[in-house]
Formats: sequence, C-alpha cells, structure tokens
Amino acid sequence: MSQVNSQKIAILGGNPETGALVQVANSLGLHTVVLDPYPHSPAKRHAASSHNIDVTDLEAVDRVIQDEHISGVLVGVADPLVPYYQKICERNQMFCYATASIIHALTSKSNFAQACIAHRLNVTPCFTVNLQSAEEVDRLDYPVVVKPVDAGAGVGISVCRNPSELRAGVAKALGVSISKAILIEKLMDCDDMFVYYTFVDGVAHLSALADRHKTDKQGQFSSVCIAAEYPSRHAGRFMQEVHPKLVNMFETLGIRNGVLCIQFFVDDAKFYAYDPGFRLQGEAPHLYLKHFNRFDHREMLLNFAMTGRMWSGDFHQVNDAGFKGQYATTVWVLLKAGQIGAVRGLDAIRAHPNVIEVLQRFQPTDVVTPEMVGTERQVFTRIYTVAESLDASRDVLRFIHETLSVEDVSGADMVLDHYQRGTP
Repeated sequence: MSQVNSQKIAILGGNPETGALVQVANSLGLHTVVLDPYPHSPAKRHAASSHNIDVTDLEAVDRVIQDEHISGVLVGVADPLVPYYQKICERNQMFCYATASIIHALTSKSNFAQACIAHRLNVTPCFTVNLQSAEEVDRLDYPVVVKPVDAGAGVGISVCRNPSELRAGVAKALGVSISKAILIEKLMDCDDMFVYYTFVDGVAHLSALADRHKTDKQGQFSSVCIAAEYPSRHAGRFMQEVHPKLVNMFETLGIRNGVLCIQFFVDDAKFYAYDPGFRLQGEAPHLYLKHFNRFDHREMLLNFAMTGRMWSGDFHQVNDAGFKGQYATTVWVLLKAGQIGAVRGLDAIRAHPNVIEVLQRFQPTDVVTPEMVGTERQVFTRIYTVAESLDASRDVLRFIHETLSVEDVSGADMVLDHYQRGTP
C-alpha cells in the first residue's frame, strides 16, 4: 500500500477490537482518524487523530471528511455501524464493500432469515406471539431466546423459560434495538459453529470454519462463547449441504468484496443459519488466516477502502480453510461482575510458543458491570493458540488454565469458566 502512505482514513467505532484495526492501518502508513462519541474509546488511543462524534450523525461525519481531506472510510468491529458506513461512503463517493440492498439483507436478523429461506437454507425456528395476550405468552413453547433484530455482540439477548422471564427479555431487547423490533426464537440445544468467507471481485472463498463452545453458567442471560475450535467437525457436511446454497445467495445479493461471518446451529439433521456479520469479527479469525495462509483481512479491507481492490492475483492459491491440516483454538476468558484487582500469568501465556496473540480488553482497576454480564463486553481477553496435533492443543489450553489468574479487589476469582478441548 505504498501508494496510499500518509493518506487519511476514517475508521468508524472505538471498541478494543477496532483498536487493533487502527494499529494495522498505522503500520501501513495511513493517517488514522477514529470517529466515535466517547472521548476515551480504546481505538482512539492508537489513532493519529480522532473526533468525538456519533457516526449516525451523517452531516457531522461529512464535515470531518471534508475538513480533514479524508480519502477512505472503513467500519470497525461493530454491527450497528455497518449501515452508516455504507451511507457515509455513498454520500462522500468513497469505496464501500457493501450496497444498501446487501446491508438490508445482512444487518437485520429478520431480513437475513428471509434471504436464507428464499435460498432453501434453514433458519432457527421463530415464534410470532401477541405479547399483549397472556394466553399466547403462557402457551409459548419455552425455553425461547429473545433478541433485538439489529444488535450484535450478544447485547440485548435473553434465554427465557417462563412468561415472567419472557416479559423481562422483551423489555431488555427493545431497550437496545435501534428499530425497536425483536425476534423470539426456539432455544437450540445442539452444536454451534461459524463459517467465515472472503469475497474478492465477486468470488466467495470459504476461509475458515470453527465450532463455538458456550458457557451455561449465567442463568437466563444469553450463553456467551468461551472457545472456538478450528477446523469445525462439521466441515464436510457443511461443504456438501450448505455451501452451494450460500454461494447462490451471495450471487443473488450481489456481494463482490468484503468479509462475512455466519453462525449456524447444527443437529443430526440440519444446519440452521442464525447470525450474519458483514465486517471484521470480534472473534478475530483473521489472525489465524494471517498465521496459516499469510493474508490479513484487515490489510485487505484497508486496501479496499483506499483503492477499491481487496487483492491482486489469484486469491484461491493462498486461501486454505483447512489451515494446512493444523489446529487452532481461541480461548475467551469471561469475567464475573466486579472490579479487577490483580492479573497474573498473561506474560507467560504470551511467551508460550503455541500462542500467536493475546487480545486483552480490560486492565487492573477496570470494572465489569452487571450490565456487561451475558454479552461479549464481559470478555477479559481472547487467547489465540495453534498446534500441529490435538494433544498439543490440549496441552496449551491446560497451560492457560493453570497459569492465568484474575482476581477482584478482595482477592476473589473473577474468571467465570474455563475451557478444555474435548475429543473431535
């Protein structure tokens, strides 16, 4: 990207995961300008400059782009900002990997379900219920999951096992939904996985498949992921039963460039699509793609924002969703509510030869509030491990478990749960 050195790029959003994108942009020689309403957003710590504005204020963003002579725009790791990213690019004639119609299909859970059904893809069973009718609420097939149609990172989601919990879950979901719309779905008691696609000039490349493992230690709160294992044990079935239908859907939607993550529930009979993310992911599978395949989605998206090109050459030659026969596991360390007092062991974990990255979101004295519990905001760190065998993978996970300690100010253990890789 030497041709764009010193040019300015606006990056939308300020969370810690977006901060990693800002650092990559800095390393490429770009002048990063972070737009986010919170003065102390983590991404702003790394930016060359920043503005305390809400990116939903399109006219304010337009003024910054004009006044700062910004040449490109890119959204970070924040689902609610993707529609505004598209609008900002369109208003300012910037390169954008999405169109309004693609955004319509991929940033609303209900619209996504409709697109899937149109292409013979199964979706999570959904219930239509008159919430004003006590009789309908009482006879609902519990347990169910209540979620906003337009929020990410687990925000606003509740598992409800009775009418009282349902009413509380509806209020919670409506409270964070931008469009004030919710979904009520069947609670799926089965396997969970995600697939990650790279789009280059209209061709969909499957770049990663992983199984998601969640904790059930948080009552009615949504069960949050505590680990992701690559490759998915359902990879073979997925390629045969689902991938061709998805490719048809992508072609219909007109997706040409970008990165897309889709989550699926999996049982013995079917795959159920349930959550798309047309952006970089907080899970950061791009770190494994860089490690195993030597391409970096962050660099590709930054390049697209500045030049309109994701990749030069034959991308198929470098893309290997099987990670060359090796294994990877991401450990999500979730914290209970409280103030962090002491953290021990992270330096030793970072130094382990099978650990390629440690993304730490909290520091000592930071507070995990009760409102963060049940969402990805309670993630203390994600630890990225690689191994040539299952035994080696289990060994490094055991090392993490035995080495890491996070205590609150009174000395109590704050780690919610620990994960150990099971049998394939």
